[in-house]
Amino acid sequence: MSARLVGDVAIWLDTPAALGLTPAERLVLMIIAERANEQSRRMWRYRSDESTLHDLLARRVGVSSGQLTRILGRLSRRGLEVRVPLKYDRRGRPVYGRRGHACDFQLPELPTTVTLPPRANPCGQPGPDVPGGSR
Repeated sequence: MSARLVGDVAIWLDTPAALGLTPAERLVLMIIAERANEQSRRMWRYRSDESTLHDLLARRVGVSSGQLTRILGRLSRRGLEVRVPLKYDRRGRPVYGRRGHACDFQLPELPTTVTLPPRANPCGQPGPDVPGGSR
């Protein structure tokens, strides 16, 4: 268990980069952080676990296996790929799990956002996005 990673995720969830994450997506990140190794950021499976990590995540989030797969896909589209690829197919697409090989999970690097200053009009006149500009 990595309290530091859980703390990092909790702080990151308060940033603008986490806006729009659903409660289920947030919970998946927290559960992975709670079970992740601090150095490798990979989720651990304990000997006492009676199910795969995918089933454990689904049970703890309170969703079905298919719903968890959709949640993982949404996280991936946001740039938060938590699944560890087993291999890549002929087209170069990642394969995350297959019969006989369960999917592994890792906590990704959490992205930050940058707020850019308002853009000025090239003619030197204030534009609509600059205070004092026309609307």
